[in-house]
Amino acid sequence: MKSVNFIIIFACLVIFAVPVYVSAGPVAVPVAPSFEFEPVLEGALLTHDFIIKNQGDTPLNITSVRPP
Repeated sequence: MKSVNFIIIFACLVIFAVPVYVSAGPVAVPVAPSFEFEPVLEGALLTHDFIIKNQGDTPLNITSVRPP
C-alpha cells in the first residue's frame, strides 16, 4: 500500500511540475567584510583593500563604491 501511495504522489508531482529557471546573476561576497585599524595619530592616511569574490554565474562589474 505504501508503494502505491508513493507512485501516486510521484505521478502527481511529475504531471503538475512546472519548470523553474533560476538565474543567480553576479553575487558579490566580501572575503573579510570588516577591518579594524590599529590606533594611529590624527590626520594619518589609512588604506585597506577589501577583496570581493564573485560567487555568481555571470560577470560582476563594480562601477562605484561608497561608504555605508
